[in-house]
Amino acid sequence: MAKEPKIDLSIYLAKGGMANPDENVKNAGTLKKSTLDLGQNCLATLYVRQQTSNAPKWVTFFQDFVDASVFGRNSSTGALLSIPWQQRTFLISFGQGWHNIDSAKIETEFGLRAALNILDPTSIRSIDKSTLEAQPTQLREQSGRATEVQYFGIDVERDLLRAVTGKPTEEYFGSRVSGLDSIHLSLEIDPMDLPDLLGRLLVAYRSDGYKNGPFSWIDHIGQIRDPELIEDLDDQLIDSINRREVDKIWMSVPEIIDWNRVVGFRYSMGRREPRVYDVRVLDFLETFKDRKVTQEKLMQRKIYCVDADDNPVLDRPAYYYLYAEVERNNEVCLLNNGKWYQVERRYADIINKKFDAITRYDRQLPSYDDESEGAYNSRVSNDDPAQYVLMDRDLAYVPGSASGVEVCDLYRNEREFIHVKRYGGSSVLSHLFNQGLVSGELFRMDAEYRSIVNDKLPDDRKIDDPEKSPLAGEYRVVYAVISESSDPLSVPFFSKISLKNCISRLEAMGFTAMLAKISVEEKRKVLKAYAAAPDKI
Repeated sequence: MAKEPKIDLSIYLAKGGMANPDENVKNAGTLKKSTLDLGQNCLATLYVRQQTSNAPKWVTFFQDFVDASVFGRNSSTGALLSIPWQQRTFLISFGQGWHNIDSAKIETEFGLRAALNILDPTSIRSIDKSTLEAQPTQLREQSGRATEVQYFGIDVERDLLRAVTGKPTEEYFGSRVSGLDSIHLSLEIDPMDLPDLLGRLLVAYRSDGYKNGPFSWIDHIGQIRDPELIEDLDDQLIDSINRREVDKIWMSVPEIIDWNRVVGFRYSMGRREPRVYDVRVLDFLETFKDRKVTQEKLMQRKIYCVDADDNPVLDRPAYYYLYAEVERNNEVCLLNNGKWYQVERRYADIINKKFDAITRYDRQLPSYDDESEGAYNSRVSNDDPAQYVLMDRDLAYVPGSASGVEVCDLYRNEREFIHVKRYGGSSVLSHLFNQGLVSGELFRMDAEYRSIVNDKLPDDRKIDDPEKSPLAGEYRVVYAVISESSDPLSVPFFSKISLKNCISRLEAMGFTAMLAKISVEEKRKVLKAYAAAPDKI
């Protein structure tokens, strides 16, 4: 018996049950429809796009030299097969047919989860991942041969798995499987066998089997991409804001900025609007005259980081300044830098417990009443030179390093490297934590770096022997966060992950790593600066 021809299938799972198939298809009324009887009481609907023929766009480049007809025309066609099966609806695209799928109606991780349960975890050929950073990176890594996921350099606490390609454990699914929103298979199959294939894929999608292997971590954190779920979370957020229930809603700067230049924030650049020391949810809400907030308004209204001359250093929609926590179905949903993430309750509890267990600094650092971080560091070192050495912006340049390394902001004579940062969003604080880690690693491992640091210290604070690595516990790294909150210091969830990792690595190298809070003077918290009235002529 002749084999069936091998065909590439891109299979999507629609949300909900077996509704009118047109509901999942864009421009369904413009497509040619046919009914296919696949047996087993399964009637599928085939949607075919009208074939179009167009000249390539780049033809105009040669229009002064040759007639466009010499290049011929590109034709485009596509089809979409909607199959109701086992109380769900599947969509299989062919050619350009995927353009007609309504993405809002698709289960966004169907392909990834099904693929994880049918592939051999030792046969990974490619992964797509994104990172939890201020400027998220999208990265695809490919292996020259099938291998295990551990060789792809994934940070299980900071990376989100977006797609995976590998070899199925069963020949039934073909020789290769890829999964993201859809699942891609290349196999020999007859259309009449599609219901059986879809049934097995549905079983794979519903299975938790992948949680018992090397992919057990992928459910810890996931970026939410379901438009309906995002809309629902935004509605919950806006409802809480309008009821002024903001105990789990904060505002912080979403990007890394030069705090030595930024002196405050403005909720409007109108001349009569004041400059405030920091962004606060309730203060910002007072600027809404009708007290009614919508998601659209949060995207339209910008918050400005300004310098001493009230020139904007950063302007981003207010929505991106929000950090919020919403509980949903025993999971924690986080809004961070304009994106929603879903965190397993168990994993969130683990991270919060580890954050609470971090050693707190055993001294009270001087409170903050300054225009900038740089001004604070300078004042502290000038007021108490017997204890503190100013190291802020005094970079150490190590041969082979791509850029200068900030040793610390303040060096205390008890062999403490103190890194100071105003409270901010995840990316801001993660930058602080990694700064301390980089400096600590170099100080522990590189004698030349220790010598450079030694040259920056006054004579009475010199390192005894820069050539020798420091002993365990001999030096301390202190992360000091300037916070105006009267509560014990807390940080955004993703910053807790970053801090936990940095402290673990510092402690493994023999440092004592600690977290400190720098309080803000009350008069600084309420300070508002108004632009001077124009001179009268």
